[in-house]
Amino acid sequence: MSGTEKEQSNLPEPYRVGYGRPPVEHRFRKGQSGNPRGRPKGATNKPKVANGFGMKAAEEYLRQEAYRTVTIREGDRHIELPAIQAVFRAMGVSAMKGNRFAQKTMAELITTLEQRDHDQRFEAFGIAIDYKREWSEKIDRAKELGLPVPDPVPHPDDIVINTSNGEVRIEGPQTKEQKDHYEKAHARRVEAQECVSHFAAKYRRSKNEEKKAFYLEEWHFEQRMFDIINDAMRGRHKMKLVDRSYHPDASRPGETFKAFAEDRKKPPHERWSNDYVEG
Repeated sequence: MSGTEKEQSNLPEPYRVGYGRPPVEHRFRKGQSGNPRGRPKGATNKPKVANGFGMKAAEEYLRQEAYRTVTIREGDRHIELPAIQAVFRAMGVSAMKGNRFAQKTMAELITTLEQRDHDQRFEAFGIAIDYKREWSEKIDRAKELGLPVPDPVPHPDDIVINTSNGEVRIEGPQTKEQKDHYEKAHARRVEAQECVSHFAAKYRRSKNEEKKAFYLEEWHFEQRMFDIINDAMRGRHKMKLVDRSYHPDASRPGETFKAFAEDRKKPPHERWSNDYVEG
């Protein structure tokens, strides 16, 4: 091999343009984004739908389409509705204009919904009656035999059944956590009643105006605590306060919890209820 050929063999191989080998001027540069303009406007990360074993991806996609917001024109204004509501509205308009297919479809849909609602209410009504009867019998039997009285959640006495319209409501705790909360509230209300009676008696017996003012303030404080708790209770859990003060500054039953709830919506430093509860 001649000296010239040897020198040429040591030279770097020239860059050949081809598949996967773009021209140098079009290659990505180190430290520079391959998309300098950024993501196009409106391009968002679409929520992923689970489509693994046992998943019904098609149903989830259908729900997403049914409840996505669309804009429709109604008269001179544009309104936003879920897509499924827009479909039903268009069907209703067609039905009112005399479209027989739309009329028939809408009537069948409404009839099916009403029948399903009736069946569910009837089933819940029957379950409530059976539950109330069975637990009431167990409680009565335990009392007759002198055995520990069961205390189920919900308690049968808290289940109110309206036989005229099939309505069922529960006026008491429905879970163990709610029951624990009720018991704490009951205990605090009993304490408030005891304090009300104590300070009411002190106020009535005292001849010292300064002490009377103190006793009256404490009386009203505990009365308000009682009313806040009692107003939140329902049905058989309500109590009547003994030694109630009817002073203009005293709380009133049926109004105190509502005022308390409204007060809790204010910033912490503006709440009067911070004097009664923490936070």
